[in-house]
Amino acid sequence: MSALRYVIGIDPGPTSSGLVVCSVRGPADADMTVNQTYKAASWKDVRAELENRGIDIRTGHCLVALERVQPGVSSWSLTKTSEICGRVMQMHDVIGCGMSQVVPLQLLTRSTILSLMRVGRSSQRDKMVRARLIEMFGGDRATAIGTVKRPGPLHGVASHAWAALAAAVAARVHLREQRELHLAHERAR
Repeated sequence: MSALRYVIGIDPGPTSSGLVVCSVRGPADADMTVNQTYKAASWKDVRAELENRGIDIRTGHCLVALERVQPGVSSWSLTKTSEICGRVMQMHDVIGCGMSQVVPLQLLTRSTILSLMRVGRSSQRDKMVRARLIEMFGGDRATAIGTVKRPGPLHGVASHAWAALAAAVAARVHLREQRELHLAHERAR
């Protein structure tokens, strides 16, 4: 894969989605700057962001991280969420011209994201994910989020955009762990 420049994180919902677009600054999992954040993105917003990064997606410079529905769970809202996931996957295939082996798309369940973020099982998972992201992006709230005059790397992230950012970071963690596993496997040969 080419050098990663952007990560788009999407937390699809039944009526709107959390969405973040991040620039990659370095090799560490949290070496990203949040460029665009939507706490309630419409399908039109999601589609526009994917189209805006079309060239980067086709060349492997943009990773799309999509939280997907846990298999075996069913309800009206999950059905609608699955529909959005399907639309994103279809859009991703169209942008990537069917080159799925080149075009990075990470489909991650909520439990996988929590595991990759090192967040345990708790009734306050969302709060724990926010705390973990703040820790990763600056150590404390003042540094990570900042203020209007001195914005931190997470300034503007709110509501469902936190889950989208968690998907983006988890996708980077997953890619790093896959690379490390592959290298260890190669060295063992």
